[in-house]
Amino acid sequence: MVTIKDVAQDAGVAVGTVSKVINGQHVSEKNRKKVEDSIRKLGYQINYYAKGFKMQKTFTAAVIVPDVRNPFFSEWVYYLEQAFFRHGYKIFLCNTQEDGEKEEYYFKMAVQNKVDGIVCISYQEKETPVSEMVPVISLDRHFEQRISCICSDNYHGGELAAMKMIEGGSRELVYIRSGSMISGETLKRGIGFADYCKKKKIHCRELFLGEEKESIQKRRKLYEKEIRDFVKQHTRKGKPDFDGIYTSTDWLGGIVLSVLSSQGISIPDQVQLVGHDGLLDQASGEYILSTIVQPVKELAEKSVELLLEKMKGTEIEPITMLPVTF
Repeated sequence: MVTIKDVAQDAGVAVGTVSKVINGQHVSEKNRKKVEDSIRKLGYQINYYAKGFKMQKTFTAAVIVPDVRNPFFSEWVYYLEQAFFRHGYKIFLCNTQEDGEKEEYYFKMAVQNKVDGIVCISYQEKETPVSEMVPVISLDRHFEQRISCICSDNYHGGELAAMKMIEGGSRELVYIRSGSMISGETLKRGIGFADYCKKKKIHCRELFLGEEKESIQKRRKLYEKEIRDFVKQHTRKGKPDFDGIYTSTDWLGGIVLSVLSSQGISIPDQVQLVGHDGLLDQASGEYILSTIVQPVKELAEKSVELLLEKMKGTEIEPITMLPVTF
């Protein structure tokens, strides 16, 4: 059986250096590479149970999301898992299905399983009960308790969407959104959009499709109907009375794109369309529509970085914000 001493001897470094690499502590990049090469070459297996017992850690984290089928959430989870793995952590993936009781159960389960930390997306009205027992990082959602929030610059995203469409000639803009009204960063998308339109003296209105309480399939059918009804109501002789639409997500943007096309409305000639998230088509690798791009990979990696700092007892800023691009 390969031991830590064998790795140290093969890498030509001290045992303490190998231990630091294994435990994620600082060493020179040169020595880190030597140790990692030797670990792979010798097939050294880290005993996480022994390591965890010694350090009073389980090297597990819980990732709690409302719906793993949501394209943005699934991409975020994809990068979260990679970041946790690099730091030697396993994850419990908890899919709440927008159910408040299920979400509460998963938070309690995470504590009972002695996870070292939790990263979550929560849109439930009830505050999470576990923040005093385990470090928690939240994406977008504001909590009254001491839970740090990570987000992208949603307000500027709304501004960017309005600016690009106005620069392209649009003068009658619509913001279409769905989702929770609970205090969170995503609400700032519409605020930034409306504020920029007001600043430029451009008329804008909002179509709110309701909170996301149905399954993603049912929501799509409901939203298609509501958007189609809106488009028909505001179109005369093939000409809509709006010439720019900003949607709160790319998923919604895709629905709008489909509805406008079915009504014979040309994009972008008649109506400019901008989504939000920056999702890529899995087949082509291209953006599915013009969009405000959230740095999903960086959001995931920063979430893990902040959580690891909180695990050490480091005081974290209430909100960490990353930039968006068009």
